[in-house]
Amino acid sequence: MTRLIITVQHTESEHHINGHAGAWGDWPLTENGRKQAFEIGKWLQNEGVGGDFIMYCSDLTRAAQTAEEINKTLHLEPRMSELIREVNAGEGNGKPWDWYDEHKKPVTGYDPDYRPFPDAESDRDLWNRVKPFYEEILASPDEKILIVSHGCLLGFLQAMLMGFEFEDLRNARFKGRSGSISKFTIDAEGRVTANYINHRLG
Repeated sequence: MTRLIITVQHTESEHHINGHAGAWGDWPLTENGRKQAFEIGKWLQNEGVGGDFIMYCSDLTRAAQTAEEINKTLHLEPRMSELIREVNAGEGNGKPWDWYDEHKKPVTGYDPDYRPFPDAESDRDLWNRVKPFYEEILASPDEKILIVSHGCLLGFLQAMLMGFEFEDLRNARFKGRSGSISKFTIDAEGRVTANYINHRLG
């Protein structure tokens, strides 16, 4: 079978405008973010997304509200998952960026096991968290999947879909902005086509 996977990075959240970290800080969308998400729903409908899609969604508020606005058009029932939350910054979750930068552990160069705070996730931790979700959706019988999540998480998931191994992240990775939409097609032989990555409306 051919599988279609579309990812949506949540739209503008309060932490984008108030100088705070996102991570597991449970910020709501701004009013602008809600409007952006509603427009994404209409755009996805024009892309052929409909009732035959399965929607997965991070359980953090900003992702859930993005799905809520999208579903004013698509009317899907989201499957909420902690596995596709944003990276956990531990003590830095939701903190002002000035505080975060002042208190985080220093680092020189790229370290895949670096944690800014002792209770935070490293790149390796995040990869290992999202890998079972990636394997689950590829093993499922679902042919059309819509995923609403967060920037760092989706960057890792996109890397997996494109055949990256964890070690490849040292040299290359995907990075989207709020409201980014990506589309991947996987054919019967497992070949992956990136139809578009981190497209934004407007």
